[in-house]
Amino acid sequence: MIHRLVAFLRQQPPALLTLAGLSGIVALALIDWIAPPDFSLLIFYVGPVFFLVWFVGRRAGFLGAAASAGFWAWEDVLSTHAHFSLPVADWNIAVRLAFLLAFVQVVASLKKSVERERQASQERLERDVRIAQEVQVRLFPQKVPSSAALECGGECRPARGVAGDYYDFLEIDRGHLGIALGDVAGKGISAALLMASLQGALRSHASLSDGGPANAASDINAQIHALTDAHRFATFFWAIFDEEERTLTYVNAGHNPPMLLRASGALERLRTGGKPLGVFAGSRYQQETVALGSGDLLLIFSDGITEAPDAADEEFGEPRLERVLREGASLPAADLCATVLAAVEVFQSGAQQVDDMTVVVARMR
Repeated sequence: MIHRLVAFLRQQPPALLTLAGLSGIVALALIDWIAPPDFSLLIFYVGPVFFLVWFVGRRAGFLGAAASAGFWAWEDVLSTHAHFSLPVADWNIAVRLAFLLAFVQVVASLKKSVERERQASQERLERDVRIAQEVQVRLFPQKVPSSAALECGGECRPARGVAGDYYDFLEIDRGHLGIALGDVAGKGISAALLMASLQGALRSHASLSDGGPANAASDINAQIHALTDAHRFATFFWAIFDEEERTLTYVNAGHNPPMLLRASGALERLRTGGKPLGVFAGSRYQQETVALGSGDLLLIFSDGITEAPDAADEEFGEPRLERVLREGASLPAADLCATVLAAVEVFQSGAQQVDDMTVVVARMR
């Protein structure tokens, strides 16, 4: 609550903040005027003066101290409330003003020190994020595998420097290509760490033996569940393309069902699978095999695509994504990935990206 209030105040115009601080001094002056002569409110004047220094600056703090001294001079020397002889009043005002001026200097120095530390912390964080970005870039495919039967492309656009989304192309053995897309719950560094764990787990289980994609998903699920708490999970789509049979065997672990656009124009959704990874230790998964023909187009995407909001908080949605897919069906796979992301960017019209966006395209030749 306090952090939000401070953030709100920092966003306000300096003139408005200065007015608020001086208003506080005026309010104290009125109370001081009403209070008995032997009752001092000096300690309370440091409140609005502190406010002025911290949120506006040193000069505003000096202005607040001068305004306070002006009231004291009027009350102790010029008004009917004057209860000090002139030398005593002058001395009293000078001491109180000196106290406030020294207070302004102390607060200004403290603020400068805090800002230096905050800037240093921000620089350290940015450096760590840059390092994490460099590491994560190497986790994504460094090259798109070549296949006589399948053309592939993929792209990830993080929301916060590093992504919790993950995509991969794995050449399992000759004639078999693995295609993966995962979406870790959350964003930023913590999601990226789990994303790296997901990648490591997949690469250690990516094989055609022991039951195929469904069994691999069960093993990865158990591993992810052991590594995370109950609030951490990942949706995951994992498929193996058989070049000789021209089939795709897949498992969908709670992920947005990919769109399979047939050359005929029919659209299918790949839903078979089970729950997201990491939710339950003993989750079991089903797999399905679909035949692919020349011209068929597979689009795999994370929910950062379909749930991307515009300025009016309307989501991009799957109908728009399907329209982009159909309109760009003749494009090369990599170009279609870029087209999808560009369409989302245009839809958002400058609105902030709130989630990682990842898209993978695979086209049968």
